[in-house]
Amino acid sequence: MVNKDILRKYGCTQERLREIFTATDGADASLRQKFQDTIQSRILEGIRSCANQSKLFMSVDMAWDSIPINKSTIPLLQYAQGKITIDQCHDTLSDLDVSDKFCEYDDDGNLKNINALRLYEVSINLIRSYVTRRVAAQSTRFSNLYPYFKYEPRSTTLTDKLRADVLSQRVEIMVEQFGYRHQFEQIIRQMFMYGHSVAFPDSSWVEDIQWRMRKDDLTEEEIMESYVERGGVRFVTPHPTRVLRDTSRALHDINNDLGPEWIGYWDIVRYGDIKGNPSTWNSDQISFTNSLATLYNTNSDFFGYYFKDDMAFPKVQDTFAMQNDRTAQVGIYASEDHDKGMFVTQMYMKVNPKRDGLGDYPHEVWLKLTVASDETVVFAEYLPSLPAVYGGINENDDRLANISVAHEIMPYQDQLTNILNSMLEQMKMSMFKIFAIDQDALDDDVKEYIKNALAEDTFYARPKALFYSGQKAADLGINNHDFIKVVDVQKELSAGINQSIQAILQLLNLVERLLILSPQELGQAAPREISATEVAEIANTTNSIYSFISEGIDDMRSAMKKVIYEHLVTCSSDNFVVPVRGRYSEEVIREAGFDVETSGHDSVMKRNVIGTPENLIYEYLFSARDGAERARDTQSAQVLGQLLMNLLQVPDMAQSLGRERIFNIFNEIFRLSGAHDLKLETDEMDQQQELENVGNDQFLAKIKEQWPQVLQAIQALVEAKAGEEDQQEGNLAEGEMEPGFTGAEPPSEPSQQAMSSPEQQVQLQ
Repeated sequence: MVNKDILRKYGCTQERLREIFTATDGADASLRQKFQDTIQSRILEGIRSCANQSKLFMSVDMAWDSIPINKSTIPLLQYAQGKITIDQCHDTLSDLDVSDKFCEYDDDGNLKNINALRLYEVSINLIRSYVTRRVAAQSTRFSNLYPYFKYEPRSTTLTDKLRADVLSQRVEIMVEQFGYRHQFEQIIRQMFMYGHSVAFPDSSWVEDIQWRMRKDDLTEEEIMESYVERGGVRFVTPHPTRVLRDTSRALHDINNDLGPEWIGYWDIVRYGDIKGNPSTWNSDQISFTNSLATLYNTNSDFFGYYFKDDMAFPKVQDTFAMQNDRTAQVGIYASEDHDKGMFVTQMYMKVNPKRDGLGDYPHEVWLKLTVASDETVVFAEYLPSLPAVYGGINENDDRLANISVAHEIMPYQDQLTNILNSMLEQMKMSMFKIFAIDQDALDDDVKEYIKNALAEDTFYARPKALFYSGQKAADLGINNHDFIKVVDVQKELSAGINQSIQAILQLLNLVERLLILSPQELGQAAPREISATEVAEIANTTNSIYSFISEGIDDMRSAMKKVIYEHLVTCSSDNFVVPVRGRYSEEVIREAGFDVETSGHDSVMKRNVIGTPENLIYEYLFSARDGAERARDTQSAQVLGQLLMNLLQVPDMAQSLGRERIFNIFNEIFRLSGAHDLKLETDEMDQQQELENVGNDQFLAKIKEQWPQVLQAIQALVEAKAGEEDQQEGNLAEGEMEPGFTGAEPPSEPSQQAMSSPEQQVQLQ
């Protein structure tokens, strides 16, 4: 974590960065040119690498977006429903180059009819089905957690636990304001589709300021004041094809700041989007070369799939003498280039300000640069924490590109589509009817009647009539039944359809085995009766797979928790109020450095904690028991209650503990069980009596006397809370079919969840 106040003392400010990257002469200009050369080299190499590896990810996107029906379905259905005319349908089919398959013409070439068949080629989206299942299984483990990111202190003192709880509540506000729950679901989906996901902090801190009216406490007049409507860290998760990085080190090590020395992501925008931004620098000096434009044209399939086809870039007029010098072929964006395309790269570089001439700070920090085109820096700032967080599923750190779960499913999706299309073709053939009719045995009027009947549109697929001469066949020694055998193919087609259905079932079974899935995991009943041992083995295997997949997700969550914490305590300056009510005594709250906001009557006191980000600075365990492995507090409450019961059975133990320590143990049990509004406190009179040992013996005697009732009330409270969580887990397991789900903590705010009635039974007389 880098303290920005210390950076400012050593001259490492944003104003100094602007001086350097807008300098036109002197030492600062030389330093600017040095950075621009390094940036340009990394951007060109990074985008070129992204384009070369794009086909690996493009294949997943194409398979994910595959349409379930043929493109000709829409005009045919519109025509069948009478929403468009036959000519409009013909024009649409002609644009799709499929008019010859569905349109019938007369001898003069005029449109006669459109055969709106109801069976079409389909595309089975197997990737979406299996990826959705895995995403649902993982995102559900986190989306119901309150708070979403739970921080744990290294120490076990009450003041440190208070700091961790206050930090969790403050970060929960950011979770709601910036939509972390939805964004993390997208991150998990990226992990399954592409193998990994990288999230970047968009800036060091985001604050949205608004105005509001309030009454003055003295004059009671309405005055207008500003307030922070939203403050926190906004994360950006670019597509993997737009992430560039230092490939000399493993991408995973970015989470512990031992990985790449530079990393970033790029996008294509219009020059007017940067020119009209008042916070950018050098907006009228953005330079460009032919390198990026040439790269755009060379990889047109990649850029055309993810960006607009009509994107144009300025051209550089090359001179013959300098056409081999890349840096000499430079132009400047002009006002007429307002709608021209421009690459914008968010580059994160690890620098040493004293070594690199940016200031006097002697240690390494991360510098975020917004680069327009391939070298012009339009904005820069120092970051207090990591530049990015990484999460991957079953990836090999030694490889530049890894296949994902979607890549493993893709071959089977293609085969399943082929089998189903083959089956549909056979079904179409089965509808093709040919009637063999002996014309020698019929009169002319009967033959004409049969022709007219077969020509009606009442048939699903129009049959055909085949007239043959039975007399001539008999003279040639041909049996009439031979003609029937030639046209009767129903039995053979039915056998082919059955084989296709069996092939689909066997292919799906193979996919489940290779991807370590089971029908029971997908909520399907077993095809046979299975034993309890087999059920337990299936559940254990499923839980093992879920836990293994969750390791990569938890690793990313831990790094994200660290980034959020370090940005909060170094960049935020406004006070906060969090509803950590009834968990801790006022003495503990003030000992931790926070203020107390009280409300209500003296008998039922509610406390909110008021503090500043500086009060939250402490050493936390960012990866401690969070996410799917978060501990259930009710179990801890039960263990602590049993331990207290055993301690009080020891002679003179209650007197040795004292009233305050026993109250602290009670309060910890209440806190762990979820009874956040229930606590026991000692006032100054109690502490004085305890110091003088006056009345303490009577109190401890009362505790021993009423201990069974107290223990019974606490046990009822804990059991009620555990029953609620078990019921919640049971409902989720029944609805989601997720054996590995271990439940979620309830919301911390008392207003979000009513307390159980047993806590009202705890009364010390």
